[in-house]
Amino acid sequence: MKFFEKLGKLFAANIAYTVILVFGLILFMYFAGGDLIAGIFTAISALVVYVCIALLYAEYKKMPAASKPVAKKAPAKKSAKSKKK
Repeated sequence: MKFFEKLGKLFAANIAYTVILVFGLILFMYFAGGDLIAGIFTAISALVVYVCIALLYAEYKKMPAASKPVAKKAPAKKSAKSKKK
């Protein structure tokens, strides 16, 4: 019974989050077509994809920048005027 009392106090203290949560649940049920189990599986799979993308992006940011191969330059040719002297 303490759980429900604590949950009620939590919802009452954070009324904005509670309204957004209820609105989100209503939208979830609407777009899931009333099929709760399929909707839950869809939401979980979307969460897994989001977490994987976030982790891969974090690893990508940690990687050093790829270095471009430097093309070798040919030695500079001496001009014809300097050879005549």
